[in-house]
Parts: sequence; C-alpha cells; structure tokens
Amino acid sequence: MRRIVVLLSICLSCVAGRAEQPRVVILGDSITYDGRWIARVESALRSTSTYANATIINLALPSETASGLSEPGHAGGTFPRPCIHDRLGAVLAQTKPTLVIACYGMNDGIYKPFDPEIFSAYKKGMEKLVSVIQAKGARCIIVTPPLHAPDKTKTSPQDYDNALEAFSGWINSKTAMGWEVIDIRPALREAIQTARNQNKNFQYSTDQVHPGDAGHRMIAEAALPELWKLLKLNDKPDAGSDARVQTYQKAQTYLRDAWLTQTGHKRPGLPKGISLKEAEIKAAGLRAEAAKLR
Repeated sequence: MRRIVVLLSICLSCVAGRAEQPRVVILGDSITYDGRWIARVESALRSTSTYANATIINLALPSETASGLSEPGHAGGTFPRPCIHDRLGAVLAQTKPTLVIACYGMNDGIYKPFDPEIFSAYKKGMEKLVSVIQAKGARCIIVTPPLHAPDKTKTSPQDYDNALEAFSGWINSKTAMGWEVIDIRPALREAIQTARNQNKNFQYSTDQVHPGDAGHRMIAEAALPELWKLLKLNDKPDAGSDARVQTYQKAQTYLRDAWLTQTGHKRPGLPKGISLKEAEIKAAGLRAEAAKLR
C-alpha cells in the first residue's frame, strides 16, 4: 500500500511539472519598453497551446545598457544611463523566469563611431547577462539591436549603425558557444527597403532611433520566425488583428509598470505602477478580451 502511495505521489509530481506554465521576461531599452513590438510577439505566442497561459512580462527600461557605459551629459546631465546589471538580480529573483529574451546594443555604443573599448565593455556586459540568467536556470535568447538611422543613406564608416553591425556580428558568432540568437537586422533592413520601394516617403523613425508603428511591426515580424524555430513551435507565427495586439499591449503596460516599481531601478521619470495584484487583475481582464479577438 505504501509503495502505491509513493508511486502515485511521483506521478502527480510529474503531471504538476508538465503543467507548469512558462514564465517569460523581456529585457531591453526604450525600443522594447515601448511595448509595441513586444505586444505583437506576445499576441503570437498566446495563439499557441504552449504559451496561451504563460506569464509574459516586459521589464525593459528606457536608456538602459548592458555595458554600464554612459555618455557625458546624458539626458541633459540629469542622470547617467542605467545598467541592467544593477537590477538583474532582483528581476530574476522576483519574476523567476523560465525564459528571458533580451535586446541590448542601441544605447551601448553611446552613439559614437565604433570604438574598441566601448565594444569590449559591451561584450563583457552581454556575456555577464547571459551567464547570470543561465546560472538561475532560465533559458536566454538574445536579440540583436535594431537599425540606427535606416532612413538615411550611409556614407561613412563613422556612421553609428556600423558599430551596431559589429555588435550584432559578435552576438551571432556566440552561437558557436551555444548562445541562442535572433538576428533581426537582415530582415528588418529588407522590410524597410520594400516599404520604401512602395512609398518613397516611408519613414521608419523620426529621430533615427525609435521606430514608429510600422517599424515596430517590422521588428516583430523579423523576430517571430526565428523565435518560432528556437522554441520549436508549430505552424507560422500569427499575431492576429491590430485590435488584439493593442489589447495585449494595454495589459502588458499595467504589468510592466507594476513590475518595474516592484523590482526597482535607477531610471527617473517613469510612471509608478499600481500594485502587482491590481495590475494582474486588470491584465487578466484585458487578456481575456484579446483572446476573443482571434
């Protein structure tokens, strides 16, 4: 009888383990914090049986780097750029992710032409990021930085996007060391060129850094096929209607602000989130609305 009870207990534990839902945390800078491309990724993930009920939290932070560098007079001299390593421990301890998706690089070059010392700081910061995440038992997927100033014709090796291209080339090389990488830059470049061929006035970004609605859609559409391959998901990724995506983004914003407040950060000027309990209640209601928009 005792043996039967033990076997039953083991079986129940196995079932519980299989039933555990994924916990996905997304890290990055202001482009990711914005939430538009992330909401499209979340909408597509939730259309799958694997991630339909997953916890998905956008914990990106504007101005943030992985390198720990900051240019003199950043933000008018009001504050230096925050670094993910100042808050990573708290984020991982409190959110307990099974998967972390991270996109850094746009700020890490400090908007200067390629500089070997800056590049070295970026590499060390990214290696530390992946190492810490994996040490906590979470899977880590790195997304290469988006394009800088793709609306302008590149004419000089001093163009900042060349530094980001070097960052991305190094990230891609780390797949030989087992890193999981999504390189969005080739598909993003192609999508922008296609849009420009159709409309010569197409503009990806008004400030050469932060994309508009079309740019965020392009980033998501560049990332999703590669994410599907890494996660071994069936069918093609489908984010659904814009209304569905926007509803997920509203839910995501409640959770983002609440979790950023809860886990702490050094970036001033962000809205204070409501309590996690309140945020989850509001987000759950919005997710239920979004699910009906399939």
